[in-house]
Amino acid sequence: MKVLITGTAGFILGNFVRKTNYERKDLSIIGVDKLVKSLDNVYVNSNTLRIGDVADEHFINTIFEIEKPDAVIHGAAESFVDHSLKNPNIFIHSNVLGTQVIVNACIKYNVKKLVLLSSDEIYGQLSSEDDALWTEDSPMKPRNPYSASKAASELIVQAAGHSFGLNYCITRSSNNYGPWQTAEKFIPKVIQCIMNDKKIPIYGQGKQIRDWMHVWDNCSAILKVLDNGKSGEIYNISANQEFSNIEIVNMICGIMGKGHSLIDFVAERPGHDFRYGINSSKMRQLGWSPNFKLKHGLTKTVEWYKLNNFMLKTNDKNNNN
Repeated sequence: MKVLITGTAGFILGNFVRKTNYERKDLSIIGVDKLVKSLDNVYVNSNTLRIGDVADEHFINTIFEIEKPDAVIHGAAESFVDHSLKNPNIFIHSNVLGTQVIVNACIKYNVKKLVLLSSDEIYGQLSSEDDALWTEDSPMKPRNPYSASKAASELIVQAAGHSFGLNYCITRSSNNYGPWQTAEKFIPKVIQCIMNDKKIPIYGQGKQIRDWMHVWDNCSAILKVLDNGKSGEIYNISANQEFSNIEIVNMICGIMGKGHSLIDFVAERPGHDFRYGINSSKMRQLGWSPNFKLKHGLTKTVEWYKLNNFMLKTNDKNNNN
């Protein structure tokens, strides 16, 4: 099966390509990415990589015409909430217009299946630790430009299913961590600060709660949805491991044997969501389950960044440009 994947230079799908190259010899992958950040996540290894913008309809149509993919995994997106607060327009360009362009091509070239990667952030926030977990039927209530753009991308795909018969699935994953994640993200940022003896900036008192999942578990879930996901269905993906930000920081400090004195509480981010938590029982009924417990996954992640410190330095330099 020939699978076109957008966003293969990103954290999640860069790991996905690595995983499928070792585990799924039956898949032929065509990667598409704009390559605007570090090249560290680019992993080709016998695959085809096309460099360009998913919102460029001529470029996308040309790729579809040449490659004629059987399936598409659409994950190319702007994803950093802090950046969306500063410049929402680029999120609309990539996440909304880009999705419409991909959907148009899937319809035009009779793609058998589209898998859209979304986020649990489209649900908004849970206001207390006692609130019930979100299910796939919970309403979308995005609270920042990033999550609003992802919610819009979902609606575009769902509309294409109703209007044109597009066979699609949507995944909504919880927070991911693991190797090759850029240093602007929370966990690698904490690791980097400790490694370089710098202050660890924590919004507010670090009480925000997130459900953390190792990226390789998400990759295996995406594969499961590609193979067995039912048309028109949405799947929450999580490891059901909720921890506050300050708990995560203290856990990493414990693993690294230092860093507690570096914790620096800074002013809260505007509209910072308190808690995300999703029910992933539907995904587990599909035959998937996570393999990584958080402590083990964080330990492996810290080890990886210690061995690959160039990755952190490269991305930190790029992010400060």
